[in-house]
Amino acid sequence: MKDAVELLRGRSLVVTGGTGFLGSAVVRAAVEAGAEVVVLGRRTSDRWRLESVEGGYRFVDAPLESLRDRSLALPSGALLVHAAAAGVNQREGPPDLLAAVNVNGTRAVAEWALRHECERLVVLGTSGEYGAGVGHREDAAPCPTSEYGVTRAKATRVARDFGVANGLDVVVVRPFAVYGPFEAAYRLIPHVIVSALRGQPPRISTGEQTRDYVHVSDVVSGIARACTAEAAHGGVFNLCTGVETSVREAATLAAELVDPAIHVLAGAVPGIPGEMGRTSGDPAAARRVLGWEPRLDLRHGLTETVQWFRSSGHDQPAYEGSVG
Repeated sequence: MKDAVELLRGRSLVVTGGTGFLGSAVVRAAVEAGAEVVVLGRRTSDRWRLESVEGGYRFVDAPLESLRDRSLALPSGALLVHAAAAGVNQREGPPDLLAAVNVNGTRAVAEWALRHECERLVVLGTSGEYGAGVGHREDAAPCPTSEYGVTRAKATRVARDFGVANGLDVVVVRPFAVYGPFEAAYRLIPHVIVSALRGQPPRISTGEQTRDYVHVSDVVSGIARACTAEAAHGGVFNLCTGVETSVREAATLAAELVDPAIHVLAGAVPGIPGEMGRTSGDPAAARRVLGWEPRLDLRHGLTETVQWFRSSGHDQPAYEGSVG
């Protein structure tokens, strides 16, 4: 990640959703690389993920719905990374909120980027735009299985159409199953690791569904390249490994890395309605155009993640009560 993120040194970077899992990873890496970083968000946002770079970025109270009325003094050629989204936790989020944030909010971000003469808008999409399937390529027709996926697919279309119509360079990246330090407590990997660290067997669904797991540091590297690669202009790129792994396999490996005596309880919780079955992506376009490929396979990525949780992560207030 470090080499790619160095591409942001000396650049001006604006990030929406910069207090979330993926957005905060972008902010931390960019600040550490020497970028001038502005985070657009809500005043009430919990910034615990940004404590290590406190003072290294500027926070602006600017929710997405207010962007049409907000202006900032930005250096010429600023880059904008749009990481804000609603409904990432698919057990929550009414459809009206998903549409307001993911679709209308993305349109507002694109308008703001144009008005501020941003050099490029990088929209963080999701593999959920494709729906179920193996080896998804970027030219596949969207076929989402959830309201969240539907609104994210619409957001991609809105941003790209706006870019073409108004001369704004819009690049979309679609991370697949991202995991790593600071991930939300309700997600699979943090639940398994924190449970195992506390000596409790992790409870998961049947775990038969498959995912294309990619470490957050590799995704940040891909985002940095999407921000700066000239050839990325107007493109869409999967950020994935191309490797299909079952949820049960990933959970079992994570638990074993904490304590081999801990066994995962598969089938102990119900699945999520509309959840995808098998899914994986094809990273060839990102490799060819961005010069990007993942550095960490699942075992090494989980090893680094377990180390973070073991050293400090599991003591964070965000993970209290996350076992059960």
